Amino acid sequence: MKNYFDKFPDSYVQSSRRMIQTPSAFARSALFYVQETGYLKLRESHLARRKNLESYLVVLVLSGSGTLMYQDTAYPLKKGSCFFIDCQAPYYHQSSNTDPWELIWVHFNGSSSREYYQYFSSKSTPAFSPQVFLELKDSMENLLEINTASELSTEISSSRLIVELLSLLLLDITERHTENHPGHQKMAQVLQYLDEHYTEKFSLDALSEKFFISKFHLSREFRTLYGITLNHYVIARRITLAKKLLRFSDHTLEEIAIKCGFYDASHLNRQFKKSEDICASDFRKKWIN
Repeated sequence: MKNYFDKFPDSYVQSSRRMIQTPSAFARSALFYVQETGYLKLRESHLARRKNLESYLVVLVLSGSGTLMYQDTAYPLKKGSCFFIDCQAPYYHQSSNTDPWELIWVHFNGSSSREYYQYFSSKSTPAFSPQVFLELKDSMENLLEINTASELSTEISSSRLIVELLSLLLLDITERHTENHPGHQKMAQVLQYLDEHYTEKFSLDALSEKFFISKFHLSREFRTLYGITLNHYVIARRITLAKKLLRFSDHTLEEIAIKCGFYDASHLNRQFKKSEDICASDFRKKWIN
C-alpha cells in the first residue's frame, strides 16, 4: 500500500513508512492502541501543523534537527531528542532548513493514556533528551514493524509495546525530576528514615527537628518529589506490613495493630478500610484458606 504523507513533493522525502490503524471495539475499551506509527527521513525542511486530535504523540529525532511549538513555547530538537504531547492542544513541528531530520513516531490512545500523560506533564517539559533513547527507539521500531498487519494479535502486541514505551518515558523523567530537585538528597534521607521507623510513633514536628527542616517545607518537598504526603506514605507502609501479618501470622488484630504502629485494632480497621475498602478482619478471611 502506498504510504501517504502531508502535501509536499516526493523529492522532499528520502525514506518513509507510515502505518495507519483502526482499532477494534475490544482495543478501544481495554487496550492502548495505535492510531498511526511511522518513520520519515527528509531531504528538505517540512512543517506539520495539527490541533484538536483525540491522540497522544511520541516522536523521537533519530538525526537532524528542528523545532516543536507547543502551548506557545518553542522547543529546539536534535538527534536524541524526544517529545510527548497531547494532540488536543494546537502544535506544529518543523524540520531545520539546513539539517533536515529523521523521525520515528506513534500516535496512540486508549486505556489510561490520559493518566500517563498527566503524570508525565507534571514532571517534565514536552520535549527532552531521554537517557533511555535507544530503548525507546527499539520499542518504536517494533511498533512500526508489527503494525504492517491489522489483526487482534497486532493490537495486543501494540498495547504491550506502548506500555513499555510509556514506562520507559515515565521512569526516565521521574529519575531526572528527582535528581534535579535541589533537596533530593535530604528527602532521600527522610525517606530512608521513614522506611526504617514507620512502625514507630510518627510526628511531623519531631521529623522536622531531626532533619533541621521546617515542617511546612518538609511536607511540601516530600510530596513534590514522591507524589505522596508524609502521613500517607507512613500509613501505606503500615498497611503493607499489616497485610503480611494478617495473611502469614496467627497474631490477633490487636497485636498486629501495635506491631504496625496503629493505636489499637479499631484504628487499624479504620485505616485499612480507608485504604483497601475492606476491614482488616475481612481481608484476613478472604486470603486464608
